[in-house]
Amino acid sequence: MTAQEEIEALLARVSSGDRTAFRKLYAATSAKLYGIALRILRDEALAQEVMEEVFTGVWERAAQYRGALASPLTWLVTITRDASIARLGAERAAGRMTGPVEITERLYAPRPEVKELEGLREEARALETCLRELPRARADMLRQAYLYGATYADLARSAGASQDSLRATLRGDLLALRDCLSR
Repeated sequence: MTAQEEIEALLARVSSGDRTAFRKLYAATSAKLYGIALRILRDEALAQEVMEEVFTGVWERAAQYRGALASPLTWLVTITRDASIARLGAERAAGRMTGPVEITERLYAPRPEVKELEGLREEARALETCLRELPRARADMLRQAYLYGATYADLARSAGASQDSLRATLRGDLLALRDCLSR
């Protein structure tokens, strides 16, 4: 069973209220999702709060996942990205946005295991290889949207396109990435 298939099976079990499956899903995906939230928010406490919101939402709405529309990890990444962008906007609007994490906190933060790092490196290499198959501007838009928290409105404005057109393009590109990564 591939990692994607395992995550999909765990989501199906979570939708039935299986707490053990939920713990396994959390263990399998939380580090990657936390990294996305942290990259967007640049604040560990906010990223942790967003992760709590994300996994509470996954527990409550796992049955809404549709494998025909997106891979399970894409679904989870999208939920995390959207929640992080929403929190970023709320923090900025309230004037509470804090700066980056202090260097001392970074120095003493727990480090991932070597095996985990190697797995992440392999995934990153595979993703970059697949992104190179897309036109550069569209690959850059995907990076901006899913890694750096750019909104569809921001991307549409910079591309001179409508949001609907941009969403359709990014959706097609995500499907192409999914196909490439599954090879």
